[in-house]
Amino acid sequence: MGSSVRSSSLPRLVLAAVLALLVAVPVAIGAEGELTRGEYVERLEPICAANGKANSRILKGVKRQVQKRRLTPAGKRFIRASGALARSIRQMGRLPKPGGDTAKLNQWFRYLLKEKAYLQLIGKALKSNNKFKAQKLAVNLNRNNNRANNTVIAFGFRECRIDSSRFI
Repeated sequence: MGSSVRSSSLPRLVLAAVLALLVAVPVAIGAEGELTRGEYVERLEPICAANGKANSRILKGVKRQVQKRRLTPAGKRFIRASGALARSIRQMGRLPKPGGDTAKLNQWFRYLLKEKAYLQLIGKALKSNNKFKAQKLAVNLNRNNNRANNTVIAFGFRECRIDSSRFI
C-alpha cells in the first residue's frame, strides 16, 4: 500500500512541475520581450559591427574595380555584400523590439531591406556592364540610407548607422 501512495503522488509531482514551468516560461519570455531602447541598441550594435566589418572586407577596392571597368567582379562583390546584409537583418529581426519603438523600428527594417535590394541591383547592373544604371541605383541607395539613419537618429546608433560612402 505504501508503494501505491508513492506511485500515485509521482504523476501529481510531475504535473505540478510541468505546470510550474508553463507558468514560468511566459514570465521569462515577457521579461525578455521588454527591452529598453538602450538595451536594444546594446544588443544590436555588435550585429551591425560584424556586418560592417564583413561588408568592408567584401567591398574593399570595389570603387577601383569600377573605375578600371572591371564591372563583373565588382558586381559579384555587391551581390555578396547584399547577402551578408540579409543575414544580419535576419539576426537583428530576432531581437524583441522596445514596445514604444516598434513602428519606428519596423520602418527602419523596411529601409534596411531596401538597402539589401539596392546592393543586389547594383551588383546585377555591374555584372551586366551597365555602369550608368549602377550609378543611378547608388544614388537611390544613398537616399534610402539617409532616410534609414534619420528614422532611428534618436537611438544613438554608432555601428548601426549606415555609411553609404563605403559603397559608392
